[in-house]
Amino acid sequence: MNAKVIENHDELMYWMNLVEKEYGHSILINTSIHFVSGTYEDGTTGHAIEITNDQEELIARSPVSLELMNFANKMQSVVSNQGAQSLKGNTTRLH
Repeated sequence: MNAKVIENHDELMYWMNLVEKEYGHSILINTSIHFVSGTYEDGTTGHAIEITNDQEELIARSPVSLELMNFANKMQSVVSNQGAQSLKGNTTRLH
C-alpha cells in the first residue's frame, strides 16, 4: 500500500489511518499487526509493518525504518516482561 519508508511514530499513525480508511473499519479489531524483517527479491534486507485480518490474509504492508523497527522490538520486550511479571504476581495470589 505504501512504498515510502515509515520513519517515525507520526508517519506510522498517518499510514495506519489511511489503512483504516481503505479497509473500512478499525484495524484494531480482528487483525494482527506484525513488524517483520527479511530479504527482498532483489537481495536487499529491510523491515516492514504488516497488518493481517483474522484469517491471516494481508491487508497492508509498508517498509519501516530501522529506528522504528528497534522501537517496536523494545516495546514488545517491555510488554512481554510486564505481562510475565503481572502473571507471576497474580498466580501467587491465586494459590
